[in-house]
Order: sequence, then structure tokens, then C-alpha cells
Amino acid sequence: MTKSVFITGANSGVGLASTKLFLSEGWNVAATARDTSCPSLRALDDGSGSLFVQYLDLSKPETFQPAVAGAIGKFGKIDVLVNNAGYAQYGVLEQLDVDAIRRNFEVNVFGMALPGLRRRVSTTLTAEQTGTMGLIKEFIPHLRATSRAESPSRIIYVGSGGGHFGLPLIGPYGASKAAMNIFMESLVYEMEGVEPPIQVKLVCPHGGITETNFGQTSMQFAGLDKMTTEVRQRYGPFIERTLQRFGAMRGQSMAAPEAAKTVWTAATEDSTQLRYFVGPRDGGENLRRRMMLDGQADADEADKRYMDEMRATFL
Repeated sequence: MTKSVFITGANSGVGLASTKLFLSEGWNVAATARDTSCPSLRALDDGSGSLFVQYLDLSKPETFQPAVAGAIGKFGKIDVLVNNAGYAQYGVLEQLDVDAIRRNFEVNVFGMALPGLRRRVSTTLTAEQTGTMGLIKEFIPHLRATSRAESPSRIIYVGSGGGHFGLPLIGPYGASKAAMNIFMESLVYEMEGVEPPIQVKLVCPHGGITETNFGQTSMQFAGLDKMTTEVRQRYGPFIERTLQRFGAMRGQSMAAPEAAKTVWTAATEDSTQLRYFVGPRDGGENLRRRMMLDGQADADEADKRYMDEMRATFL
């Protein structure tokens, strides 16, 4: 029987590349995105019925249940859930308001609508059933019911190296990814401790990814143009240097299909591995620095070395 995968954020970057890869391997793909008219996504439809494109916005609860029910109705079952959608809130803490920070967490972690952004929710869909955590929660009964020992259902979360090390200007994003990093690790024991088990996987791209709308989407929420004169004068030169540094780092980024290959591996290989790190061959220095902590007798000294190198990079 043909296997099926549900992918969020499928209109660009890792989501689009993963959609293309799974289709090429003969899978059915329920591809969800905020922009379902994306030509690159629509071009993958060969008329065979293996691609099912649906609208899903993690900040709009009313789009959640129709996408999940529609995918299951279309393909009969979903074998693998790939949580890929998300964005980064740019800005310095002194400039950001709490709603901007909370919104980044709501979309990347919880997904519930904020005060002032709330929309009418049906009696069959509550706010707690939306977002990344909510999507997982909603899928668990279905994944449990269809999981088999010889072919277990899987939950994959596409995280980020930013959940393992802090970077300037995107603190809220890194914090949200770090939260999901630990949440997914905790979920392993809950999913494997009950029969039939569900496998949990965490794909961690680091060093940047090309062919994605991530930066454009994130900059829509930056609010850098809303700085007060005082804050702009104080942080302006620092922000300019940091963005230039990000630009240089982007030149070392890997192509989205490379990360998609790791998503495919996590979805198909027979392994209990949780984290799958993937980065550019000549990049990923931030993660390398952080991982110096592993296996070192003196964690304090290792952390000091890490922070010294990071300061030298961004200050």
C-alpha cells in the first residue's frame, strides 16, 4: 500500500524540497501551506492524485481541522507527519513588544491566536488544538491507530541549529526552537512507551538553507522600521553589522534538497535515532562550537570557549 506523508510549510525551502522528494519516491503527499497558489508547488502535480495541496496557517485555528481531515479522507491514512512551518521574529529585545515575541512562540510552538488576532473557532475545534504542538496532538490518535510494529507511524519535526545556540536579533525564534527541541525529546518516551509505538524524529538543519522564503517571511515580522529614534541610534550600527554577518553566513548555506534528504532518511530508515543534524560542508560553525561541550571534562571551560568564539563572530 502506498504510504502517505503530511507536510506543513510545503510551498518553499525544506517543505517544498521534501514534497518533491517524497513524490519522486512514490509516496502520497498532503502538502499544506499558507500560499497554496505557489507555482513551484503546483508544478509538482502530475495528475496522478498523489499530491493533495491544502491551505493551512498555524496562526488561523479555523484552517487546522479541515486540512487534517481532508488529508486523511483523501489518502485513507497518514503514515508520517512532518512539521516544517515556522518563522523567525527579528529585532532587539528593547525594541520588541511582548505580543511580537509571543506571536513567534504561538506560531512555532503553540499556534493559538493572540488577543486582537483571535478568530471565531468552531465548537469542534478549540484553540488548544492548533499550532505545532496541537497538530501533533491532533494526529496522535490516527497515527496510533494505523501504526504497526513492522512499519511504525512517525512524527518528524524540522527544527534548527538555532535551537542549540543563540544568535543576535532572533532570540525569540531560537528560544521557540529550543522549546520544541526538548519537547520532541520528551515526546519520544510517551510515544514509544505505549503500544503500538510511534517513532519521533527531530531534523536539525544548521548553517542556513537556500531556496526558502524563510528570511522574507521572517522579515515581515521584523519591525525594524518601527524602532524609536533612541533605539535606532543605539542599536543601528550593531544591527547593520549583524545583518551583514548573516549575509556572509548565508553564502555558505546548503541547498534545501540536502535537508530534504535528511527528512526522507528520518521518515524511512529503521533506526531509533532522534536527532538528525544536517549542515553545509563548509559551514555550520556555530553548531560545531556549541558541540565542543560534548565529551569535555570541564563544561565551564568548554562553554567559555564557545562564548569567546561566538563573541568574536558577532561583536
